[in-house]
Amino acid sequence: MIGGSPAWAATTGAGGGPPHDVFLGIDSYGWVGIAFAVFVGLLWRLGAFRALLGALDARAAEVRARLAEAEALRAEAQALRDRAAAEAEQARRDAAAIRAAAEADAARILAGAEAEAEAAIARATRLAEDRLAAARRAAETELRRQAADLALRAAEDILARHRSELERLTDAAIAELDRRT
Repeated sequence: MIGGSPAWAATTGAGGGPPHDVFLGIDSYGWVGIAFAVFVGLLWRLGAFRALLGALDARAAEVRARLAEAEALRAEAQALRDRAAAEAEQARRDAAAIRAAAEADAARILAGAEAEAEAAIARATRLAEDRLAAARRAAETELRRQAADLALRAAEDILARHRSELERLTDAAIAELDRRT
């Protein structure tokens, strides 16, 4: 007996270890467990667990609020991503439409330019043909004038060479007329 009371006894530990004190048939480990249970009971009675549970509930509510906020932010980010993807797709379609319109405009302008070039070539050809015809007419007119001048000079030369003979014939014709009258 340890401590001089029959309620105290010494026992050996499990496996032959050092002895444990026993009081009222409960060893030191049992008394530690009972003390812990009494301590926890007092804390519960005094409302410490309510405060602890309140703090845990508040923390859980805060975590739930943060999770809800994170979910809302995730949903907003997803909506922004979807909107950005839709805008990018719309921009691609707009760019394709603008390109197609530009190509159509370029083709139309090219066709118009080709038509204008053909018309300009036709006008230049017609103008050249008109100038050529005018030059031909001017050359023919000049040639006729020169031919007429040559013919006139030739006639004058012939008349000048045969003038005396013509004068004699004219005088003879006039004399013949005078005789007949």
